[in-house]
Amino acid sequence: MRVAPGIFRAESNEEVIYALECGRALALVDVGSEPGLPAKLDQLRADGLDTERIAAVFLTHRHEDHAGALRRLRQELAPRAQAALRVVAHRLAVQHLTSCLAAPPVPDELVDYTVDDGDTVEVGDLTFHVHHLPGHTPDAVAWQLGDSLFVGDVIFCDGGIGWMDAHWGSCVPDYRASLQRLLRLKADKIYPGHRACGPIKRQTIEQALERLKLLAEAEGSPLAALGRSAPRRSSDEPTKIIRLATRLSPDS
Repeated sequence: MRVAPGIFRAESNEEVIYALECGRALALVDVGSEPGLPAKLDQLRADGLDTERIAAVFLTHRHEDHAGALRRLRQELAPRAQAALRVVAHRLAVQHLTSCLAAPPVPDELVDYTVDDGDTVEVGDLTFHVHHLPGHTPDAVAWQLGDSLFVGDVIFCDGGIGWMDAHWGSCVPDYRASLQRLLRLKADKIYPGHRACGPIKRQTIEQALERLKLLAEAEGSPLAALGRSAPRRSSDEPTKIIRLATRLSPDS
């Protein structure tokens, strides 16, 4: 379903992915879990998109319902398209973290590039800016395209937040800081990995902060005590720009 110029949404198993037109190529934000991928690709084809033109996948975080179909996506594409596909994720998505034992890392052989806060990825005629927003998971990122944010489970348009679990590295202080940072980002619309997309307003973020507070202060909640802050980019590490090729072959 087309939700904005050049932005298409596909949903199955209550998982949402997005396809973005990047000139001659397509980029996906997340791929969902493996069983639901064929239905999502069929929806994109019904919208008139050529899925053999998928040149990039941007992951919002390591969870199975966002990254689990990576291997199958390559299998679904023709050999030439398989070779051209590039996957980008936050650097923590492929690392074994002692605070994240219940959510295994994305296999590093499935990820071509890793990024961190402040990096930029260019694909076709689109430029994506990376915002590291940990809290739901240590590796959670938002991908900003103009005034749009693709946020995975960081926040939902009704002010909801991603499920918190100490066993997959959720951290209340990190989450609070990430939501507060959203208030400072120049973005008007959010595209989450579940539920509907919609405008991002101060009220939406304030609702999310209140829900986080109630969750952390709930009787018996271990989250506030057990949360471990995610490793961050060091101040002396330069940001980088990644430019992805979009041609499948010289004669395509």
